[in-house]
Amino acid sequence: MGLIGIRLSGRKCRGTSPAGTIKELRGTAVVQRNGRSIAATPAMPILAGDKLETSPQSTVTIGLIDGGELIFSEASSVLIDHTLTSAAGSTIELFKGKFRSLVNIAAGDLRRFEIQTPNAVASVRGTDLETEYIEGKPCPGFPQCLRYTDIGVYKGIVEVRNPTSLRSISVRVAAGYETTVPCELPPATPGPLRIGDLTAPGYD
Repeated sequence: MGLIGIRLSGRKCRGTSPAGTIKELRGTAVVQRNGRSIAATPAMPILAGDKLETSPQSTVTIGLIDGGELIFSEASSVLIDHTLTSAAGSTIELFKGKFRSLVNIAAGDLRRFEIQTPNAVASVRGTDLETEYIEGKPCPGFPQCLRYTDIGVYKGIVEVRNPTSLRSISVRVAAGYETTVPCELPPATPGPLRIGDLTAPGYD
């Protein structure tokens, strides 16, 4: 067990620009804002620059001001670089654990929404996906690999690549499918969601 850490940081008006609101809180959590620790409560505003920490066995749902949602599982650590209303788009960095993102992307909206882990980048064209980064456990199909990213898509399409790989290969993951990105290898060929043991045939 561990902590969920999420910090929302905008380039402008840091600490005052609204990012969303705590829509649901299970367990306990603390928001660190401008050097102060504040007990999280339902309906509490989340600002750019906030850091949110949850206790073990706790989950937090943040309702974003554009109508989307971020649902954080326990033992996760996430950094949001920009609010989702930024004209330049948003980047979410997942350092540990799992979260589900329901992104409100209107038709014709060209804003960038990207999810990054230490060994994967997902360019989001979908609107509902789950991302998990795992360290210290063997990757299914690659027992020597002890760090990997799983990305499952429930709606839309997500393009996934591994920026640490020498092979510049990306895969498109459609709704109902998932991929695993093992260590420094390219993403695995997508398979149906929840197959439980992704492998990537064809690696040398």
